[in-house]
Amino acid sequence: MDELEFYEQCIKDISESRKLDLLDAAEFLKEALVFEKENIMKLVSIRKQYLSPQDGRLVHSIGSYFPQFKDDELITLTTMVIEISKASCFYHQIKSFEKYHPTQPLFQEHPELLEKLRKKSGGSPDLELIRLDAVKYNPFPNMPKYRTCKYKESYLFLDSYLNAMIPFYLIQKYGTENLYIRLDPYHISKTPPPMILEEEFIQPPNPYWIERLLIHPNQHEGTELFLPKYTIEDIAGDDWKLKQWWEYHTKGIRKLQIVANMKNEGETRHFSMSLEELSEESIEDGMLIGRMIHLDAIDSYDTPFDQVKLNHLDLAVNIYMESSIQERLDSTLAKGKRITDATLRTHLIRADDIMLSDLLEIAQTFFHSKTMVNEWIDTQFQFSKKENE
Repeated sequence: MDELEFYEQCIKDISESRKLDLLDAAEFLKEALVFEKENIMKLVSIRKQYLSPQDGRLVHSIGSYFPQFKDDELITLTTMVIEISKASCFYHQIKSFEKYHPTQPLFQEHPELLEKLRKKSGGSPDLELIRLDAVKYNPFPNMPKYRTCKYKESYLFLDSYLNAMIPFYLIQKYGTENLYIRLDPYHISKTPPPMILEEEFIQPPNPYWIERLLIHPNQHEGTELFLPKYTIEDIAGDDWKLKQWWEYHTKGIRKLQIVANMKNEGETRHFSMSLEELSEESIEDGMLIGRMIHLDAIDSYDTPFDQVKLNHLDLAVNIYMESSIQERLDSTLAKGKRITDATLRTHLIRADDIMLSDLLEIAQTFFHSKTMVNEWIDTQFQFSKKENE
């Protein structure tokens, strides 16, 4: 094994040892320089040989963790922090998508939670979701990143893709009985974490079907929006284009695709709807992120929008990797045909027996593009604006 291979293996071992965000990785190296200084300095000497002009961009923000170092050594340490954090987040993100099983830390510490998994209609356990009332998660209002719930003597954590304002909204309106949530099976702590304070239409929506759910059996209604790739010159003096530019270039958001259909199932009519927002926020890590909402209702044909009660609504995250990235970008839900399967997928939360009208609040909270969601709502739900005039 040559020096570079040795360095890469050490970074891999560190990053997989536990989940390390940027500040965690900085703290890890700071402590390692006290207790394993010889080993860390060997890694520094190797990595220092491969510095580029782009390295060290976070020296001003995390360099304070290493006050005894200067120049290339300081740049190398901050570069190592970034590499450890990036590798750790990627590795543990993939692991967090695993189906629940007894050897995961969450269930090693609290095996009784395996009895609290959601039960599917056939009685088998849903290996992605846990009953919310079993862990007593109580999010704060207006704190989207509040992920912590206290369970016995442990702190458990919601999946990082779930905006906490969604369970907060559903809990306040419906209670916890019919809510099921995704907990990170590899993230458990005995100490409380610090509090975090913190487009255009391709296929326009038909604004008429949803007012009374008038989709004929075996037909579908589809919508697709995308964010234009504006330049700085394009957005000058236009606040709306500035928001779109920000979502495209800073957040990496690309498209919002929607499909709804009605099917005959024996004596009943089954309505279903899927919405997926595609984002390239992690494309440098080889991942296209799809945030998906799916819902269904039974015997809701020709029912006023605000009276439709759903069988269920769930939120999921799809991860597309390798060839699936381009295949997914080239396909669309709006046509009502099968799209590329995600490489990885997990559900985040499920709510039974809520109203279709809750979709508007949930979509605005879950999806990251405010401009595309607002355009979809304004066009799709024109009847609502007329009623309020």
